[in-house]
Amino acid sequence: MKPKVLIGSAMAVALMGFGMLAGSVAGTNGASAQTSTTTPSATATVAPNNGQTDPSSGNGIMPGPGMGGRGGGKHGGGDGFMGGGFGGNITADGATQAITNVTSAIATAKTDLAYASGKMDTTDVQRWVNGADALLKSAQSANTASQYGQAVAYADAARELVMTAESQMAQKLGASTLPSYSTNPRFQGRDGNGNGQTTTTVPQAQASRILADTYNRLVAEGTQVKSASNASEATPYLTDAQNAYKAAYSAYQAGNYSDALSSARLAERLSNVAETVARASTAPANSDTPVTVPAPNF
Repeated sequence: MKPKVLIGSAMAVALMGFGMLAGSVAGTNGASAQTSTTTPSATATVAPNNGQTDPSSGNGIMPGPGMGGRGGGKHGGGDGFMGGGFGGNITADGATQAITNVTSAIATAKTDLAYASGKMDTTDVQRWVNGADALLKSAQSANTASQYGQAVAYADAARELVMTAESQMAQKLGASTLPSYSTNPRFQGRDGNGNGQTTTTVPQAQASRILADTYNRLVAEGTQVKSASNASEATPYLTDAQNAYKAAYSAYQAGNYSDALSSARLAERLSNVAETVARASTAPANSDTPVTVPAPNF
């Protein structure tokens, strides 16, 4: 065999070995919750988000259901809060649009809630709709004070809370039974329970990682919420999220992975609310206003 061939073969083998090693290391870095004593081959069915657009939120992307990621898109007025930063349309127009959008969403949720009353336990749903009303008022007050960043953040939190309420009713009663099913963009392209049309089977290992990621997120957000100047507004939703995780953990330990993932989704939605409310405390007033650019004193 010619020397060039030998060298090429050796390099190919080395690269293959490196790839296998990297894959092994990456696999060991994944977080996992406490190992259940149930059979590892047990599975649960969960509907993936697939990055579906949620027109009811303006121009945003619906956050993944407990899959370890924020919405990542623009909500309400295109602010980018859920994506991790204060940028974008934090202006008078953006705040007004965000408030208009969530006002309509709250009205829709109230219609569905009236239908659901007497057909399911609506205690949580009623509390979340009331909370959305309160957050909307905070958004309106901030808008009046020309604090457009706060206005957009509060409106976004209210929208997320409305989505939580709608999802709970859809899960309990079936989305197709709700008065808003045919007109609510929240349910378009989704099945009768408000889930995506495509389902995949999730093994125990993946379910464990979803729960572990949710837990780590809640711990991190707990610190953020406690240090926020408006902690009293955000804490109730963090507490709800923590309680949802407790339910997810119990279901996971019992081998009920479908129930565990459902509760993890709820924890994710509620943690989104808590985080966005907390971020309102440090939101910029107006993205059209220049900030001081530091001189290169280095």
